[in-house]
Amino acid sequence: MLLKTYYWKYIIYSIIFCFQINYSQELNCQVKVNFSLVNQTESKIFVELERSIEEFLNSKKWTNQSYKDFEKINCSFLITVLDFTNNSFKANIEINSFRPVFNSNFRSNNFLFKDNGVNFNYEPNQSIIFSNTKFESDLASILSFYSYIIIGYDNDTFLQSSGLKDYMSAKQILDFSSSFSNSQMWLPSHNGGRVNKFWLIDNLTSSNYSPIREINYNYHLNGLDLLIENQSLAKQNIIDSLIMFDKMNRFRPNSILQQMFFQSKNDEIFNLFINYKSSTEINNLKDLLNRIAPFYSNKWNKL
Repeated sequence: MLLKTYYWKYIIYSIIFCFQINYSQELNCQVKVNFSLVNQTESKIFVELERSIEEFLNSKKWTNQSYKDFEKINCSFLITVLDFTNNSFKANIEINSFRPVFNSNFRSNNFLFKDNGVNFNYEPNQSIIFSNTKFESDLASILSFYSYIIIGYDNDTFLQSSGLKDYMSAKQILDFSSSFSNSQMWLPSHNGGRVNKFWLIDNLTSSNYSPIREINYNYHLNGLDLLIENQSLAKQNIIDSLIMFDKMNRFRPNSILQQMFFQSKNDEIFNLFINYKSSTEINNLKDLLNRIAPFYSNKWNKL
């Protein structure tokens, strides 16, 4: 059984999320716009886009939670421009966020998602404007949508199920955008109808997939955060959390959230369990990992 959260940790994280009164921005985001795939000799528009996006993400206050500078969520947006015509962009976006591990300098890759075939307009010197009550632009909606998800993912790893309100904010953005945007990227059929914004937020807000959010919480708080204090117990708690995927697969196999978890965690899990305990225990772990994340079988079989 997973170890219950220590009382002192609950106090610390409650203070962080509930009782501070000096509000500050949540994100510490790095943005990179890669335009090497388009035939453009003038880079100014891409440099301005990069600067505008980074300023928008880092200067906006997304929630009423309080963050000190060292508590801000480190994240990145890699925007690869596929086509650019008359201030209209088509791009792939890779969004990544990181979570600190208690008592260490290690940062765990928490949220990793690749959104392909994104469309938006951007003009030189344009301000990115976002409204919680209406659709302003595809660019503002994309950035805000993922900002709320990043924050929700981070919250979920510190206090169980605490990210739902942030996911609901992201869902509201998707609802506005699917109704008022001319782009098809907000619809459930985008990118073949599986890995897209619609199904991402559908899974995050559905009770059918809440066990995966519980896995994310236990993996981080009862696993990674205990590694320095009690490595053996921490690793057992991580294994116990992974076993929950085995149970989930009986009803909701290979969900988008499960795929994302192992995209972000496969290297971390491998490094945690290399040369782990006895041959019997490592073989049991390999069998489990090959069932729940077969795409990485070549890696698991090297444990």
